[in-house]
Amino acid sequence: MYRLTNGRAVFASGSPFAPLVIGKKTFVPGQANNCYIFPGVGLGVVASQAKTVTDEMFFVAARVLSEQVTPDDLDLGRIFPSLSQIREVSLTIAVAVAKIASDRRLAWIEKPDDMRGLIKSCMYDPTYPQYTR
Repeated sequence: MYRLTNGRAVFASGSPFAPLVIGKKTFVPGQANNCYIFPGVGLGVVASQAKTVTDEMFFVAARVLSEQVTPDDLDLGRIFPSLSQIREVSLTIAVAVAKIASDRRLAWIEKPDDMRGLIKSCMYDPTYPQYTR
């Protein structure tokens, strides 16, 4: 794709692909699957105890995701932030989704003063204690 378009393509696939070097430029194909939108939407819905998941929540999730793409990402040929940023991406999306739920009176809980803090406290932490020496 990059060769066919002389490096003008922005490409994402459902599976990961290794970076590709063409001339002096490195392109990093994006991975366009459920790892960006659904975790953040789900987290926002669960944390706010939303009664309904709406199209508006998915729209705001897509907008928030697009706002997290940097010029460096685009320069590498990526249309999404690096997967190394996925926890922060999901948290930011979840906050926006929970605010929609609260603003539209779809949340079962009162809007907290610190929505980001509430959602962060709901996030799974994949850190495991060491029980052996």
